[in-house]
Amino acid sequence: MKICGVRTLDDALACVAAGADAIGMLVDVSISPRSVIAAHARQIVAGLPPFVTPVIVMMPSSAEDVVSAGRMVRPGAIQLHGEEPPEMLRRIKGQLPWVRLIKTIHVGAGNEIEKARSYEGSADAILLDTLSPARGGSGQVHDWSASADIISAVDLPVLLAGGLTPANVADAVRAARPFAVDVSSGVENGQYRKDMEKVRAFISRAKGAEHSGSA
Repeated sequence: MKICGVRTLDDALACVAAGADAIGMLVDVSISPRSVIAAHARQIVAGLPPFVTPVIVMMPSSAEDVVSAGRMVRPGAIQLHGEEPPEMLRRIKGQLPWVRLIKTIHVGAGNEIEKARSYEGSADAILLDTLSPARGGSGQVHDWSASADIISAVDLPVLLAGGLTPANVADAVRAARPFAVDVSSGVENGQYRKDMEKVRAFISRAKGAEHSGSA
């Protein structure tokens, strides 16, 4: 259960108290209003309790950008949200061997199964997001049956994102059966701040669907 686009330590801790397993921070993603600089992300990471995974989300221009941010922030995982090839992930892993790498695949572009499979051996997990002009973060859902096909075909843990909200997350979990779910705009109050009532409802309904007989 990852709550993404977190910009303050207070929001991060409130999400953890609500049951989040991972906290996502967009680092140096200039196209997003949720972006923070690496030094600020490092402060959030330093304030998180044990057993909560800090994740930084990047759309880097080079492997060196990722390595630099990883060494400063010290996250548990780095999510690569652009068009990074498998070779780039291998270069990053060679310099940050302790970091788990999550590669985003944008559903709607075509050939998603082949793309996801190409990261077996370089990524530690795949995240499925809805294709949009901004490469995700659109708040739009995609075809969950397509996600289910990808999840079945790939020998990696797969996280589901893209337009998830407290109202639809249980249906998404039952339809796609992902390893975990990821949400950002679906639990916000309209000012890019997390709405804790929505966060609690999202986590409760997602976990309820995971533990139900049909999930």
